[in-house]
Amino acid sequence: MGRSGGLRVLKFGGSSVATPERVKAVGAVIRNAAKKHRVVVVVSAFQGITNQLLECARRAERGDRTFEELYLALADRHRQACSELLRASDTSTRESVENLLQELRQALHGISLLRYAPPRALDLTASFGERLSATIISGFLNRSFRAPSVDAREMVVTDDQFMHAAVLFDKSNPAIRATLQHIWKSHGPRAVPIVTGFIGSTEDGLTTTIGRNGSDYTAAIVGAALDASVVEIWTDVDGILSADPTAVPSAFVLSQVSYEEAMELSYFGAKVLHAASIAPAVARDIPILIKNTFNPTAPGTLISRKTDPWEGVAKGISSVDDVTLLTVRGAAMVGVPGTAERLFRTLGSHRINIILISQASSEHTVCLAVYSSDAPRARKAIMQEFRHEMQLKSLTLDEKPAQTIIAIVGEGMKGTPGVAGKVFNALGRNHVNVSAIAQGASERNISFVIDSQQKVRALNVIHQAFFETRKRLGLVVIGVGNVGGALLRQLEKQQAELRRQGFDIAVYGIANSKRLLFSPAGIALNTWKEQLDAAQEPMQVEALIRHVLSLGVPNIALVDCTADAKLVDAYPNFVKANMHIITPNKLANVLPWKRYAALTELMRERQKYFFYEANVGAGLPIISTLRDLIASGDTVVKIEGIFSGTLSYLFNGYNGGKPFSAFLQEAYQLGFTEPDPRDDLTGEDVGRKLLILARQLGLKMDMNDIRVETLVPAPLRTMKFSDEFFRELAKYDDAMQRRLGRARLRGAVLRYVGTLQGNAAYAQLREIPLNHPFASTKGSDNIIMFTTHRYSRTPLIVQGPGAGADVTAMGVFSDILKLLHWLPW
Repeated sequence: MGRSGGLRVLKFGGSSVATPERVKAVGAVIRNAAKKHRVVVVVSAFQGITNQLLECARRAERGDRTFEELYLALADRHRQACSELLRASDTSTRESVENLLQELRQALHGISLLRYAPPRALDLTASFGERLSATIISGFLNRSFRAPSVDAREMVVTDDQFMHAAVLFDKSNPAIRATLQHIWKSHGPRAVPIVTGFIGSTEDGLTTTIGRNGSDYTAAIVGAALDASVVEIWTDVDGILSADPTAVPSAFVLSQVSYEEAMELSYFGAKVLHAASIAPAVARDIPILIKNTFNPTAPGTLISRKTDPWEGVAKGISSVDDVTLLTVRGAAMVGVPGTAERLFRTLGSHRINIILISQASSEHTVCLAVYSSDAPRARKAIMQEFRHEMQLKSLTLDEKPAQTIIAIVGEGMKGTPGVAGKVFNALGRNHVNVSAIAQGASERNISFVIDSQQKVRALNVIHQAFFETRKRLGLVVIGVGNVGGALLRQLEKQQAELRRQGFDIAVYGIANSKRLLFSPAGIALNTWKEQLDAAQEPMQVEALIRHVLSLGVPNIALVDCTADAKLVDAYPNFVKANMHIITPNKLANVLPWKRYAALTELMRERQKYFFYEANVGAGLPIISTLRDLIASGDTVVKIEGIFSGTLSYLFNGYNGGKPFSAFLQEAYQLGFTEPDPRDDLTGEDVGRKLLILARQLGLKMDMNDIRVETLVPAPLRTMKFSDEFFRELAKYDDAMQRRLGRARLRGAVLRYVGTLQGNAAYAQLREIPLNHPFASTKGSDNIIMFTTHRYSRTPLIVQGPGAGADVTAMGVFSDILKLLHWLPW
């Protein structure tokens, strides 16, 4: 039977046959295929049945009578499937199902009596899942066309290694051809045989299984024996994806992969395909097509000797969980022939599968990864084999549990320089520690071992580095008052433009002082207020950090739009959670020097950015201008300016026509001051801004090094704020009037100015000549003047609005854009 006949082998299992409704959908796929091709169908047990069968056997072995309840439940499930899928007149199929259920019951009863379930008995028990499903699906399809059930034990011949038998192809291939030719001769050439996957039999007729998920293997065995044109594996996903979509939301379907790539990906955990199922197809050069029963029109993934043109070097990322890393180290290994041979021989003799091996060129250490379930036996075997060396302490065995292996796979990696550097550079930037590394000579695979808790982050980091052309940044916004609310509106408005430029910004978390809204899928910014109001989770830093860590997003930033000192105290925890920080909150930058230095050093160590443009001039580019001056090699001689939008407004408007206290009260009522105007009048905010600039210049200063003139009379500094404050302040109006009068006599105006020169920093109410730039400010303008070596005769001036939610939010937004452009994508 040549390929020109167009024979196809279709395999269905897992969620594809989870319920009668899914079986009906499978039937539609088979009917459509049978109209165009000769078809053989391989089916697995209904979803979850194999596990239930083995659990029944184990309970029976323990003498636990609840095995009978579990048996009755799975029997009822198959009877219900018969009721929904078979015609009332189909007594033959029902009788076959009842006979199988009775045979299963007897097998379990025997195990219960003997209190013994050897591998041979477990294989027999497990076989009923496929035998029942094939019988029922055959009966259902027989309503439309001839679809005889075929027991694979009649044609797949294996050795007697129960629970993981090896197929004897020299005996199986002719048996498969003879059995199916007989089917077509008896039932017609368009009949569709329904073959049980997963099971076979020894030459003397004992039931075996060919490994869990072995129905894929059965399909490939049958396809190779019949020289099929293609083997189709029908699953619940659209094909092989570039990564696990549950961990990497941006994973995408690969249209085509090579046999070698598929084998590498399946070996390292890609769950779409069983690794062994590829081998028979490779031997006969038969393509394998991965399709989705839930979305049958999707093109799927074609696995063949050919691959489609691929721009990137890597093709996919996969992982293996529940791994333990064992490291044998010591002087007894150096230059001693046969040590590695002893190690691997003893593990092989105990049937322990080694997933990954790495040896240092010094021969001092050998690392090997095994499944955690095998680790105790592996440890015991190694300790026994090297007991003499262990006693002499010339060898030691280290064990590192809870590890995950991640593999990057792709034909394009072969001979391409820099692939490994790209992998480990990306991991290093995101503080993912690597325990061991392995790369085969084929160069198609780079594998490394990490702590399992870092798996999601590592997968996303690598996926973004190799597969994503769009630059993704996640945000968590805390504080959604005036500034935070304005920022979210600006983000919503600019999303389309940012996408056009190749950036995706997702807001994963939004919080106020009471509630936390967090969504791994991102929060819709047009309804964030309603969603936050409906959120039930209280705002707690620890919970927020747990949410962020569970995301595994490579680039995510905390946007702190609060004035909360406790949140600033938590900044180190956010940085350790691999978050950048963007904030208009000045408190972090004015922490006592030791805490400030520790925070900035932590951010350097963790390679995290800290942006705070809005700390000094709201939306004005003060910090960035200063950084550019320094970076360009200029020397800053002096910085002076009007740094407070409120104080700027007060002294731009105060002209003596109205008492200063009355003018202040009017500004308070208009919302132009802090809730307690003394917070503005003390000048402390100006002092904080001077300290921030001083630290930008590398000056080791604290707040007590800044001299600040307060405009709050001493008797009024400790009183509780109320309207009484303005009445008390009126007693000092004459003093302020006299200061204004003296300034006018000298052709000057009053301005509250901050100055940073050398090691001195001070803020005070000064008389400014009318021809000075500070004299011409309007409203709440900020104006900052930089005198440098290059700008010595004519200082560099930055001027503009120094207060307001929208302009401050704009400053925060500009920092977000800086982060997008500064990140090493």
